[in-house]
This record gives sequence, C-alpha cells and structure tokens, in this order.
Amino acid sequence: MKNSQKAPPDTNRWLPARLVLVTVVLLGCFGAVAWRLHQVQVKEHKLWLARTEAMLRTKRVLPAMRGPIRDRNGELLAHDKVLHQLWVHTHRMRDINDVTARLAILEKRAPKAISREMEPEEIFTRYRQHIARLLACTVENTTEPSQGALAEMERVLTREDRKEFAWLEPMTEDQAANWRTMLEQNRIVAVTMRPFVRRCYPSEDRLTHVLGYVNDRYADPTTGDLISNDALALHPQARRLQVGLEGIEAVFNAELTGSDGYQWIERDRKGRELTAFRGETAQPAHGHDVMLTIDLHLQDALEEVLEEANDYYRPKRIIAVLVEPNSGEVLAMASRPHIRRDAANGVTPNLAVSTPYEPGSVFKVVTYAAAFDAKLAWPNEMLNIDPSLRTFAKLNISDHCQSNVSVMQAFAQSSNRAAYLLAARLGEKRFLKSVRDFGFGAPTGIDLTNESGGVVHKPGTPTWDGLTFSRMAYGHAMTVTPLQMCMAVAAIANGGKLMKPQIVKEIRDEKGDLVRQFEPQVVRRVCSDKTAKLMTQAMVGVVENPKGTGARAAVDEIMVAGKTGTSQLYKSVGRGGVHEGHYCVSFAGFAPADNPSLCAIIVVDDPSESEETVSGGKLAAPIFAQLMDRCLRTMAIAYNGKTVTASDRKGEGQ
Repeated sequence: MKNSQKAPPDTNRWLPARLVLVTVVLLGCFGAVAWRLHQVQVKEHKLWLARTEAMLRTKRVLPAMRGPIRDRNGELLAHDKVLHQLWVHTHRMRDINDVTARLAILEKRAPKAISREMEPEEIFTRYRQHIARLLACTVENTTEPSQGALAEMERVLTREDRKEFAWLEPMTEDQAANWRTMLEQNRIVAVTMRPFVRRCYPSEDRLTHVLGYVNDRYADPTTGDLISNDALALHPQARRLQVGLEGIEAVFNAELTGSDGYQWIERDRKGRELTAFRGETAQPAHGHDVMLTIDLHLQDALEEVLEEANDYYRPKRIIAVLVEPNSGEVLAMASRPHIRRDAANGVTPNLAVSTPYEPGSVFKVVTYAAAFDAKLAWPNEMLNIDPSLRTFAKLNISDHCQSNVSVMQAFAQSSNRAAYLLAARLGEKRFLKSVRDFGFGAPTGIDLTNESGGVVHKPGTPTWDGLTFSRMAYGHAMTVTPLQMCMAVAAIANGGKLMKPQIVKEIRDEKGDLVRQFEPQVVRRVCSDKTAKLMTQAMVGVVENPKGTGARAAVDEIMVAGKTGTSQLYKSVGRGGVHEGHYCVSFAGFAPADNPSLCAIIVVDDPSESEETVSGGKLAAPIFAQLMDRCLRTMAIAYNGKTVTASDRKGEGQ
C-alpha cells in the first residue's frame, strides 16, 4: 500500500529572492537618504544655513536718540531720556507646562507632584497669587502687602484684552534695577523690564509753542513699516518712533531724527544669548543738535510777565514777541493759552505766527514811514484834521484830536484822520506797496509751523469798498500777525531794513561739528536811514510827550520808542457787526531808543476790563514797560552791567 502523505513545501527556495528584495529595498532607502543628505549638505547648504541662522540669530535694533534742542547759550530745551517700563506678559501665564514648572521652582516641589495634586485652573491661580504678592510687595516696598494692592495685582495679571502691555509709570535706571533684581531672584518671566526713550522738556511750561512736541508712532522692527494703533496689539515687538508735531520738533524733524543701528546676536535653543558669538554691529547715528536763537533767561522774563498779565486781565489771548532788531533773531516768544503736550484732543496754535488780528494804531508806523520816505510829510508840518473838511466827508473817522496838529504831535496822540491824510497823499498804489514792502500780506518765512500771512485787501476785489483805504491807514480793515508787526517795528529800530525773523541759529551733529549755520537775512530795505531816525523820534514822542498815548510804557533811565494800538472786535461769524465793549489792544516798541537792543510787541485780545481802561496805552503799554525793564535788567546782570545788543553777544555760548 502506497504512502498517501505529501512532502512539505520547500520554503527555502524563496529565501534568496526575499534576501535580494530586502537588500534592494535597503539599498534604495540608503540611497535616498544619501541623496537627501547630499541635497541638504551640498546643494541646499546655504538655504538650511540661513534657516538655522534665522532661528538662532536675531538682528537687534540699536535705537538712535532724537537730537536735543538748545537755546543760544547751550541750555537744554528738549532732549531724549532713557526710561524703563514694566511689561506684563499674560500669555506666558497660560501655558500649563511652563506655569507648572515655574510654580514648582517657587514652592520647591516636583512638577509631577503639583500636576498630580492640583487641577490646571488651581495651578494658574496659585502661580498668579505668587507673582501678585511679589509685585505688590515691591510696589509698596513692604514685606506684607495690603489687600488693595493684592487685588490690583490680580486684576492686572488676569487681563484678557492684550497679551502684553505696559504697567506702572516709567522708571529711572535705579528704580528699574531694583525691579530687575526682584524678578531675577524669583525667576519670574511673565513680567519684564523694557527700556524706552522719552522726550523730555526741562522747562515744561516754557516755549511750548516754539518747541512743539512729539507723538509716538510704531513700526515693524523688521520691515520698518508703520503700524496703526488698532493693529499694535498684534505686534508686541513693535519699535517705538518719535515724530515731531508742531514747532521746531516738526520743522526740523528730519535733522532731529537719528538713524538706528543694529547688532546681530546668537541664542542657544533655550533662548539665552551667547555673548561670545555676537556678530556684525552698526552703531546708531543720533540726531543733530538744533540750537535756537532763543535766550532762555529772556524767555523766562517774558513768560513771567505774560503769566502775571494773563492772570490779572484774564484775556481771551495774550501774546508777546521779543527780537533783536539788527539780526532779526527771535530772543523770546510766548502766548497764552499754552500748548498742552500731553493733550489728546487738539493743540493750541502758536498765536504769535498763526493768528492774525487788526493791529489798530500801531500800524501807523508804516503809514508815517512811507509818507516820510516819499518826502510827502515833514515832522513840524501842521495838519488840518477838522472833521468838517470835505476830505473826511462820508468817511466817519473817529479821532482823539479835533484841531490842527503837527505831524509829530498827530503821531504821538494817535490821530486817525492825520494818518488818513498822509495815506491819501501817497495814494492807494504807493500806500499798498509800502504795506507789502514792510512784510504784510505774506508769511515771514520763520521756521515754525502754521504761519499765517495775514490779510491785505486789494482794490477791485469784493472786499475793497469806499472805506477800506481810509481804515487801513490807521490799522483797520486788514489783519497782521504779532510777529509781522514786531518785525516791521524792528525795521525802524535797525535803520530801515526788514529782516527775516530767525528762530534757529545753527545745527551740529552728535560730535559737535557744524552742519548748518543760519545767518541774518535782509529781506529788503523799507525806508531810508533818515526816515528810520525820524520815525524813532516820533515813537519816542509817543512815550515821552505829555499828551502821548504811550506814557505808561516808560522805563526808568531808558529811552523807549513805541506805538500804541487799539482795535474793536467783531461778533462771531454769521452774526456780523462790532462787538461793543470788546477790544484787542497792543503796544510795539524798542529800547534803548538811541541804540536799540530789544524790540518787542504785546498783544492783549479781549481783556476782562472795563471799557474805560481798555486801550493800548492804558493796558498794553504798562505790560511792555514791565517786560522791557526785566529783560534789560536780565541782560545787564548777564553781561556785567552793560546793556548790549544780541549782535554784541555773537559767539557767546557757542
């Protein structure tokens, strides 16, 4: 009987094939790995090196400081100061692993034990309480904080609206050092110190209009693109910029703004900086120094006088400008109300350059100078100003004088009809040319923001009527700025040259090297030296003549030349007409009259006084006298008892 069982299959016959297959697969895998290694190490070497460097290397911005602003003697008026601010990073307290590890360090326990014994929310709460207690103790400088401080810290640490935010007022370096020590000793990473630069104004209430202010802008640290305030929360590393707004800060923003530097740094995989591997560094170029023509000592005197007058008379506005007549340098300038640099709802403009007003009789300086220069009037000539004359028919010109007066007496007593007679001799064309030659109707070109040119009407336009010419002769039916009027009077003081007002003296780089110097500029000659001397004599008469309108502008032992001005205000737009009982009064002049050192103007708009006491001579002239007396005394003290001009001081404080 045959054996019916089959022999088992010979499995070993497939073994060589399997070995070959495995070998081929392995060789393929190793080949692929070798090919990829060749790609990474050779062909893509630069790409992967760049990616690695991007992860471990960082370009740190070295911020440039904004250049300082100084007065003519080098006194700091504005500068950058490094301060420090505490930043809270609430997102760092929402990582359960990190918070557990930090809490374990603080409580000196194992992280696993904490995770086992507490729920996540309890861990977060316990960690916040630890930090809150430490922060409260540091704020109150005590070992046992108050409940109110603890509650405030809890509120701060649980904010949900932002991942990162600044907290507490800016600190000095010493204060920041104490905080850093506490944070490092307690290994707190959710709260850090960050340095930042703040614009500081040592004389906070001085030169607010002239200097202006800066506003913060934020930029992407990589691209430099500006970031809106709405998107700021999405860019916690945004770089803070300072942009000048108003005044010198705005006009010279480019010169004051420096150029940031940079430094390449490397970190390990835990984020710690490797100081030994710091790379390429470019130092920042700080902004230039801008030196003004302002004399801070005279500015202090001017602002003190202005503040006293503002408190006493309570006007709508009060303005003062002080210049050196020979060079056109502005030595002091101020007005009330102030600019509020920290205001969030608007800025008060620089009234001295941006707010025109009707000058009133101060403008007669221009009318008389033009008539003298054209040889159409003589000092002792008698003028018939009888209001019944045909010349004055239908003009309705009010006047202080009612009889014949000499030209000099008419100026001293501020006769309106006399001013019109002289303007009529000139004729409209010559008169208007003189007005424009003295700088009215166009901006002066001073390096300040929002300057107005005032309004000078032209014949043949809708604003020119049968009364315009007569009213302009004595400073009505037109508007000027206080600076324009001051520069016109300064032209009389310096012998007939209209100077461009100068507010900046020079610009230097951070090393002290001169970048740009501003020299005095003569705009044009507006009258002869002889005419200027006649006008000086006439303006001295305003103060020294017993019947002069400016007697209250006198200064002891100093000869003063000046002119009063009073103009009636008008009702608000849409209502029209004269605003009864409301005036703008002014006084402009210079001293010493025989060797002018200072030229100034005082403008008081709508003072809160009775109508009987509101006039340029009764109200503005005493303020001018007080200002001139203080400034001349200040100069005498500064220069060993000698009254000097700004040009004599050239080179001082450089």
